[in-house]
Amino acid sequence: MSCGENLVGWIVGESSPARSLVIFSHDSKSNLSAGMYLVTETPKGCVLGILESLVSGSRLLPNSVTDPNSVNSVISAINQNEMLGETYLKGNVMWLSYLDALKNGSIDSPKVPPFPGTIVYSAKKEDLENIFSPNEKGWIKIGKLSTIDVDYKININKLQRHLAILAVTGGGKSNTVCILSRNIIKELDGTVVLFDMHGEYGDLGLGDKANIRKPIINPAKLSFEEIKDLSRLPENAINQERILRRAWLKTMDEYKKGQISAADFMEKLYENAKEEKGDANKREVDGALNKLEDIKSMYDEVIDPNAPLELKEIIEPGKLTIFDLSELDEIGADAIVSHFLRRLLQERKLWKRTKSGNATGYPVPAFTVIEEAHILIPNKRNTLTSYWASRIAREGRKFGVGLILVSQRPKNVNPDVLSQTNNKIILKIVEPQDIEYVQDASEELSQDLADLLPGLNPGEAIIIGSMAKLPALVKIELCNSKKSGGDIDIVSEWSNINKSNESIDEDLKSVF
Repeated sequence: MSCGENLVGWIVGESSPARSLVIFSHDSKSNLSAGMYLVTETPKGCVLGILESLVSGSRLLPNSVTDPNSVNSVISAINQNEMLGETYLKGNVMWLSYLDALKNGSIDSPKVPPFPGTIVYSAKKEDLENIFSPNEKGWIKIGKLSTIDVDYKININKLQRHLAILAVTGGGKSNTVCILSRNIIKELDGTVVLFDMHGEYGDLGLGDKANIRKPIINPAKLSFEEIKDLSRLPENAINQERILRRAWLKTMDEYKKGQISAADFMEKLYENAKEEKGDANKREVDGALNKLEDIKSMYDEVIDPNAPLELKEIIEPGKLTIFDLSELDEIGADAIVSHFLRRLLQERKLWKRTKSGNATGYPVPAFTVIEEAHILIPNKRNTLTSYWASRIAREGRKFGVGLILVSQRPKNVNPDVLSQTNNKIILKIVEPQDIEYVQDASEELSQDLADLLPGLNPGEAIIIGSMAKLPALVKIELCNSKKSGGDIDIVSEWSNINKSNESIDEDLKSVF
């Protein structure tokens, strides 16, 4: 019995255990496309591979042809005798695993190459369903294989090794975030925190399983670094930093002793900084006070003493929490995102340490989705979000805090953080530098697969990493519950304005 379904070609040339060149039969040409799965036999058993690239050619029209007249002569000869015009189709196949291992839920990379002349078959649909759509707890569907009608699922337990969703604008990033977040909540009662930079997500059709939160922080929960960030204190303002730090430590101590309330925190911080005048240069103290006044004027709506103190009251377990950051500048967004990344990691560590006794901290694992990662976790600039994202990338999986980075400019994302995202959903990317940057951060992305990225359709993605059993070309399911994110119809909006103006003119004429 053959390994696969239909004969599609034969192995030619030299093969390695990892790759082979295949020449395809004339009958199979119309059914082939990059990303499809093929099987062949080796001395150790049947192996499954992915077709990474395709190239067509003709013996009579090789690359060396330079004379257009000779091309016309060849075409005339072919028209008289079609046998002369036979074209060929070749492709590179990356062998992924022995088929028997995949059927049993594991991966066993081939150790012996297939021999030249070995028949290559298309993979059986039932085998692909067994591999990519397992009926097991913890796997959720996010789309279908692009080349065959087979549901594609990912392992959410492996997602805690972090994920990057990368694509050009309009490539399908926010749709992917939508379908992933929604299905984690609906199917697994998971907890997801989404930092929405542009206000483009609604409740994703989750109803009371989703909360859209104002980006507010209780001042009693602010770290000194967040105070420093919001005040825009320059790096070289060492004396002002010392003044603010001492004032913050004193204020925090007073709060913990119950001497002041959260409502008094910022005012007391200002007073304590003002008292530093006896020990410091008046000019430096005045500079520090000005920075605190800047926080009040720019971020008065962000620092809210009425904001809940308990993290689980803000980020409810088993729900989607969306922070709408669309009205904040980059510094304000950085403070909000880093604040909740910090608290999630710290409280999950606390929960893990104390769960055998009187448990404190945050009670459940959570995934954090950071939109516009190239802004909040930039390549050549330090931000608080970068620091805490880096900590989560290194430590998060031990404590159940997962990181999901979303960006249209991969080369502008901090490489230390990006390279620690074990999983990638890579939609259309055109910029060569971005593609090269993604390859450097992705061990499983071969050159042939990377070459497919500029030609992907919107919503089509190459998926690699431990959450996926094998590299796959996937059509992501359409998420109809997203509020916005696509291009606006500017022509219709202009037309509506003109119609509105015409209506006003008619009303005025009728009056006068």
